Amino acid sequence: MSTPREHHSDGNAALYTFDCRGYLIHPRFLNPMHLADARQHFSQLEFISDAWHEGQQRSANIHLSSGFLGTLGKELYRHPTTSLTIGYPHHLLESYALRRERGQLDLHGGAAEFVCGSDAVDISARSWTHSGRSYALRVKVLIYLDDVTEPEEGRLAYIEGSHKADFAFHRAFPEGRRVAKDLVRTVEVRAGDAIWLNEALLHGAERKTSSTQRRLLAYTFGPTFMASWSENEEHASTTSGYARAETEQAG
Repeated sequence: MSTPREHHSDGNAALYTFDCRGYLIHPRFLNPMHLADARQHFSQLEFISDAWHEGQQRSANIHLSSGFLGTLGKELYRHPTTSLTIGYPHHLLESYALRRERGQLDLHGGAAEFVCGSDAVDISARSWTHSGRSYALRVKVLIYLDDVTEPEEGRLAYIEGSHKADFAFHRAFPEGRRVAKDLVRTVEVRAGDAIWLNEALLHGAERKTSSTQRRLLAYTFGPTFMASWSENEEHASTTSGYARAETEQAG
């Protein structure tokens, strides 16, 4: 089942949508010129096979790239929607680019894929709303560089309402999306669209069987008290620098 393309709005309406659905779409976030720049810089990245997902390649720490991708990370850090959805002073936790040629992206959220099959409780992606404000521990901004509108192109899929369910999905539905098929929804996007995604929302992607390109950029943000999952010291110091720079400018 597919949901209609949602339109981003500001203020309370946007916050209500994010709280109810677990994501916000900003159509045409990249204009045609910026989309061309993003694609050019994407083509210059070095990719490795993703150990978690067959048919997918990943390039990590793209915010450290010179030029457009680094600037884009800083702009997303400062973007009002990032502040609105997280609710705390925040910083960049990770960034990467993905290129999928085939296959299906398993359902995951926060550290769900790491604790699957264990007794561990995943608290890395909790979120809640209090007194009209959103508080989220991990918000991922996905920027699509290609149209992804058909099932065979590997549309984003998610479990409706899962960001509101305070229990481990993989223990509640040990057989994954097959058992929870009636709760699976999909999202259609156009090249240049951006999605602010609550990481508490269980998400993945449909199986890609088409020959079309499926390229995206991802920047994950969280409160300053959330540590980056990267083991790269340069990455950690750079992301903290985003917050420091903003503080210094404000002072």
